[in-house]
Amino acid sequence: MDYSLGCQLSVAEWAQLNRIGALPGSELRKYIGPFPPAELMQNTTGLTSEVDFAAHGADFWVALSEAAPKPLQDYSSVLDFGCGCGRLARMFKGHTGRIVGCDIDRRHVEWCSAALDYMEAKLSTVVPPIPFDAGEFELIISISIFTHLTERSQDQFLEALATVCRPDGVLLLTVHGARALTRAVNEPRIRAMIEVDEGRFQAARERFAQGQHAFILQHGHLTTLGEDGVLAEGKAVSEPFEYGITFVPEDYVRTHWSKWFEIVDYREGALHDFQDIVVLKPRQRA
Repeated sequence: MDYSLGCQLSVAEWAQLNRIGALPGSELRKYIGPFPPAELMQNTTGLTSEVDFAAHGADFWVALSEAAPKPLQDYSSVLDFGCGCGRLARMFKGHTGRIVGCDIDRRHVEWCSAALDYMEAKLSTVVPPIPFDAGEFELIISISIFTHLTERSQDQFLEALATVCRPDGVLLLTVHGARALTRAVNEPRIRAMIEVDEGRFQAARERFAQGQHAFILQHGHLTTLGEDGVLAEGKAVSEPFEYGITFVPEDYVRTHWSKWFEIVDYREGALHDFQDIVVLKPRQRA
């Protein structure tokens, strides 16, 4: 096996190489992407172990490969929307096309730009426009972004992504649907991760049951507006922004998102038996 092929290897081979190559002292480490500092890994994923970080990337690569209409390495231009510090972007090492990422946290963009020499990374903002031209990408991937947005913010970015995707392109976006909500209700570990009070969580469950977008505000490192509506200082972004946990029913996605996209496939729980992968094509613009 020619390990230097990177993501040009088969899906199974590349995923396994990333898992093994991340092990301490592995001679295969030189064939996989570099790892960000533990602080950045924890900031984006809650993980501090390189082995776990690599395993997540490998899992994502497999799930996205199964969802995509053609092999990920065959797309000529790819946007990782909300790339963080490269959990997925690391997996594109060896890709022969154009790989681009964007994120609202300057630290993530700076690390990706410095460490991933096959990737362009750009700083984006919490509201569109995003820093790309119409029809620029054949494939757009966004993991764990629409799982955290208000409905207004969701709509703004759906429209923006529909614009920068090629008319014949594909989008792979993840959401928290019925599977994620069921696990949050039934599994104490996952419920604790959500970190919202029970009243807000129950209100979101009711909205979800009624087929609505269910957003729960969190006051973490990205929410910049305090309970009093005052803009907080020392946050990762300086613009007014509400960040939280979002659950959306499949029927909502199929109806509401159809304003911008044709829903090609909906893969419940495809990412770690938790997030759903929605496969989309832009609706033809007049």
